[in-house]
Amino acid sequence: MKMLYTLLTACFLTLPSFAQNDLFDRAQSAYDDGRYGEAASLYERMLSNGVDNAEVHYNLANACFKNHELPNAVLHYRRAAYDLPRDPDIAANLHFALNAAGAIEPTPSFIERSLSTLSKNEWIVLGTGSYALLTLLLLLLLFMKRQRRMLFRLIALPTLLLALAYFGWRHWHLLTIYPEWVVTQTEATTRFSPIEGSTAHFKLPHGALVRQSSMDSKGWVEVEYDGKQGWIKQEFIRRVSP
Repeated sequence: MKMLYTLLTACFLTLPSFAQNDLFDRAQSAYDDGRYGEAASLYERMLSNGVDNAEVHYNLANACFKNHELPNAVLHYRRAAYDLPRDPDIAANLHFALNAAGAIEPTPSFIERSLSTLSKNEWIVLGTGSYALLTLLLLLLLFMKRQRRMLFRLIALPTLLLALAYFGWRHWHLLTIYPEWVVTQTEATTRFSPIEGSTAHFKLPHGALVRQSSMDSKGWVEVEYDGKQGWIKQEFIRRVSP
């Protein structure tokens, strides 16, 4: 009886996996047949079912791009890049999609580019490993008095890595505070103030990637694009960052 219960439990646990694999195969088949809208819908279903990874976002972005849905393509290429920041195909396709939208690609500083080389999860793993190594070395200091000089030198490495991991994690964490958005409205225009009827400032291309600077309680978002800042209604943009 116990064995039967175990087998039934295992079957029920694997059902969602089979269902997701079926969705993925159907989506791939639809994409290969040129049914890009159907493929995009199937990948969206996978995301709704909790299968949230870089491969699904990347494939969804490709389907959206082929289906002439530039804002969704930019959004999902960017989300895929959050998990795989060093992937050349994701970077190239995001660049191509932004060019197709007539949008300017964000130009991060040298420090931002450096901190973006690892994903948030990779920085967390590096920080955890550095902390564990630092703890071990500090414990060894208590028992290996003759090797203290050498251990003090070794401690510098995990300390440096731990500090670097903190700044790397903080870089990605700031995206939850000042997130990126993609423009979903054609002929979207920012304004100088978060007030209906305020003076127009500058236009944003359909599919442009912008960074939030601040937000008010009435549905206005202050965004930065190409070195300029302006206010836009939240209904004209879609949040990219987690």
